[in-house]
Amino acid sequence: MASSIPIEVVTHIFKYLAVSDRKEASLVCRSWYEASLDPSLQKDIVVNFLGNISSQDVSEGLVRRKLTHLVLNQIENTLSSNENLIQSCQNLSQGLKSLSLKGANITEKTFISLVSHFTNLENLDLTCCNSLFMSGKILEKPSDVELLKHSLKNVKTLTLSSIRFLSDSTFNRIVSVCQNVQNLSIASAQITFNSHAYYPEDTKVCDSPAIFSFRNILFFLQKQKEKIKSLNLSRISITDPFLAKISHVEGLNLKELILINCRDLTSEGIIEMCSNQKNIEKIDVSYCIDVGDRGLLAITSNLNNLKTLMTKKCLRISDVSAKTLKNLPCVDVLDLSECYNLTSDGLIQGLCSGIQSHLTHLNLRCCSSLTDDLVVELCKYVPGLQYLDLGSCFPLTDLSVQSISKNLKNLKHLCLTWCKEITDLGLIGFENVDLNMDTHADHGDHGQCRCTRRKHESTIFRKPTGELQKKKLALTQLEARVKTEEQRCRLNNIAGLQSLDLSSCEKLTDVSVKEVIRFSGLRSLNLSSVHGLTNASVIAIAKGNPSLEEIQFQQCPKITDSAMEVLIERCPRLTYINVASCDLLTNVTLYNIQMNCHRLRHLDVSFCKNMTPEGVDKLEASIKCLTNVQRRLVGAF
Repeated sequence: MASSIPIEVVTHIFKYLAVSDRKEASLVCRSWYEASLDPSLQKDIVVNFLGNISSQDVSEGLVRRKLTHLVLNQIENTLSSNENLIQSCQNLSQGLKSLSLKGANITEKTFISLVSHFTNLENLDLTCCNSLFMSGKILEKPSDVELLKHSLKNVKTLTLSSIRFLSDSTFNRIVSVCQNVQNLSIASAQITFNSHAYYPEDTKVCDSPAIFSFRNILFFLQKQKEKIKSLNLSRISITDPFLAKISHVEGLNLKELILINCRDLTSEGIIEMCSNQKNIEKIDVSYCIDVGDRGLLAITSNLNNLKTLMTKKCLRISDVSAKTLKNLPCVDVLDLSECYNLTSDGLIQGLCSGIQSHLTHLNLRCCSSLTDDLVVELCKYVPGLQYLDLGSCFPLTDLSVQSISKNLKNLKHLCLTWCKEITDLGLIGFENVDLNMDTHADHGDHGQCRCTRRKHESTIFRKPTGELQKKKLALTQLEARVKTEEQRCRLNNIAGLQSLDLSSCEKLTDVSVKEVIRFSGLRSLNLSSVHGLTNASVIAIAKGNPSLEEIQFQQCPKITDSAMEVLIERCPRLTYINVASCDLLTNVTLYNIQMNCHRLRHLDVSFCKNMTPEGVDKLEASIKCLTNVQRRLVGAF
């Protein structure tokens, strides 16, 4: 029946599916597989080869898929393998748009022979290709330059990050064959800012084979000023005066500026840049620890077209500048994580000023002073959020979870890790029930945490208070209410959720997890360090979340092999499993993974005392695509 549907119809339906869903659907029958190979469906597919692309079966399969994005970072420098590689890539030359050779040990001759076939290439990534630049002779022959000028004429994005041997001469040759570059990345480059010892003051051409100078970069920007739109200078020691020189290049009209971890920059450099480049739509100053309120004020007052703002760990940013975020009407991606001085009052004024925002992505991780007031207001004024990270915002309670569940219907990613005040009530949607929960799970019957010593205690031994029994009784009552009453703000009201992180929310139990975590499209779930989790929750998760690809149960000591068997059998898409420190798991779980998880790429079984190293060895040998196994102290206790 499925094979009778026209391929054109199937292809059109596939356009509305996520990549993982498309992959599953293509296995239904031959005609559906053919439909999945349509070029329009391959635009968001990146094929990363960890092995050899030169085999005939592999190259023919790539040609049929009309591949557009290819990553080759493991190249054997032998004569036969290089010839096979070049011959295989000739078949891909027509459709390939993006090529990454990140970290590849490739020679100049192989590079020129390889790239010369890709005439439609738009994105070229040479990150960490140190062997390619070590000799300094790349593109030294005029014939090679002319050959690549033709093949790389459409390249718009050029990445030359983390190349130790990049010099003025090699940089000039590379950019001479990529004449239409619009996006340039030289992150982590070793740039010489004071080049007076190498060039006279009136030098017009910099071609030293020994250094990569800032003066040469400035010459390039002046030459390509009408084309360059994006510049990545992350992790280099640029200072305010040199950044100001870039901003003053006449005719330069930057749209994107990335300055991650430029620790010598201060607010002065940002002020100068924003005053001269007012059309910037994306700016990232993450980890620039000396950029503070004055820098953010310059951004909000000058960059009216800004769409993406990233200020992660800019420690000097406070409410003073956060209040002015309302001056950025076009921002849809905002990252203020680890800005410890921010409070709810400042962000409410900046993000909830009465006009509904266009924000779709918001990251406030580790802003530990934020309260429920901010989350409630955000849910009113920013209803279009798709990505929300509130990890380590310790004061947040069930009220925040219920506001999110009620209002943010478009949410796809939600992170509430280390929000320790969140309980079952927040996930289920009930209000005003006292469960007498404590933060730590393994308390004695006295209801007191064993890991602290309270100074006012004068006795060593006390009679049991019955707190543990009261807690069990409260949970039983809550379970009864779940079965008999209708909840208003359950977490699974967010039907399109794809990623959920509730790790270290220690007050959660089976009562909420097994009732609420049911999402047809959920792909990633993290419940690490939720110590109250048992087999009942794991089985319910397996039955209610068929699309799971990543699961983390680290430090969930009550989970056993029987529950993991159900999970592994019901979730065949799993590629990432973390069960570190799950003491009750044995080699039975390893065997079940071996038999069912044929797509597994990452496995963490560290500190699982009932597993054996031999069992892990057998698992590694049987799953070909398994690339990362963490196995510290397996069976060592």
